[in-house]
Order: sequence, then C-alpha cells, then structure tokens
Amino acid sequence: MKIVVTIDQPTGDFQKRLLALLAEHASQVEVDATWTVQRAEQYYRSLPKRARRIIKLCVAGDGYVASEDLRDDENASLRGHSASLKRLLQRGAMRGLWPESIHPPITPVGPGFGKVVGYAMDEDLVPVFFTAIRNVETEPEEWAEQRLTQAAALEKAIRTQGGTWDTRRAVTALSDAGHEASDKRARQILRDLAASGLLVKTDPDRAVYDTSA
Repeated sequence: MKIVVTIDQPTGDFQKRLLALLAEHASQVEVDATWTVQRAEQYYRSLPKRARRIIKLCVAGDGYVASEDLRDDENASLRGHSASLKRLLQRGAMRGLWPESIHPPITPVGPGFGKVVGYAMDEDLVPVFFTAIRNVETEPEEWAEQRLTQAAALEKAIRTQGGTWDTRRAVTALSDAGHEASDKRARQILRDLAASGLLVKTDPDRAVYDTSA
C-alpha cells in the first residue's frame, strides 16, 4: 500500500506535530524527495533575479551554463549568485515546501578552492524546471520559444514518418526542419515524447524508441 500526502503551506505547529509523528514511524515512511513542477515553481519564484538567471541559462543550455555566461565581466564574482540557491533550499525545507533530503536542483562545477567554471543540472530536471519557468515568467524568452519549436518539429516528423527513432535520427530530422539541436537536446525531446505516449522505449540502455501504435 502506498499513501501520498501533500501539505500545502503548513502552519508551524502542524508541521512540528506532523514531523514528530513521521519520526515515530521513520522505518515505514518513504519521503518523496523528487522535484515536481510545483516544487520547482515555488523554488524559482522565491529566487532573486541574479539567481533566477542561473536556473534559466542552465535550462536553456540543456543542463549546463558556463561561468563566463553569468559574469557581468571577467573579474566579477559568482558568490552572490550561488549563495541564494543554497539559502533558499534550506528555507524551503524549514517551511515544508520540500523535504530536507531533496537534492539541490543545480550544482557548481569547478576545480575546487571556491572556483566555479559553471553550473550543472541533471538532465531529468531540465524539463521540470523548463515547465516551471514557463508557468512563472509572463514574457517567454527567445530560447524558450526555440525549445518549444524544436519539440513541435520533432513530434511532427515522428508522427509523419513513424518507425524507430534514436538520437542520430532525431538530430537529422531537426536539422532537416531548420533547427540546430545537440544530441542532449534531441534525447530530451525523445524522452518527453515517450512520456506523452507517442514513443515507446525499446532499449533499456540506449535512447532507442518505436512509434506507438
């Protein structure tokens, strides 16, 4: 048996009592620590403008943004960018918006010693945060429109041609439609179309799909 309970903006007293109850049955409780669109929206809405930019550019880059694309000049620090991300994750857990065990949606990449060469996001989180950004932002940016156009173009090609699809065929179809898409982006669209039911994954280890009947 699986019971899913969602508490929207719990009061402080209720949250304390609920956490105490869960602690009593910790061995039988499985905490849902996945990023949903709702959680991503709450996270993104609470970020200051500079930190939002990291999330947006990372999603636009299919899960990675380089530090030089974030700095106002080559000598500028990214300290003010990344600190907001960490603080917000902690505050959200205290408010019950997500569990303490949830992983940061974005992580700094670098050689260490405080140096950051970029920020990375797990590929599976890119579509979640893309949807969240679209729901929050009233004026879609060019990169967001481009992603939607790419997805629509590949979906049209698959519906028209049918058959088996992999990364190479998807990239070729997008190129024929006038889009320059990376392998990573093509795989992401294929996953999204599989989730929608248009495709069925046929290889557990590779991005190979058949058109559903």
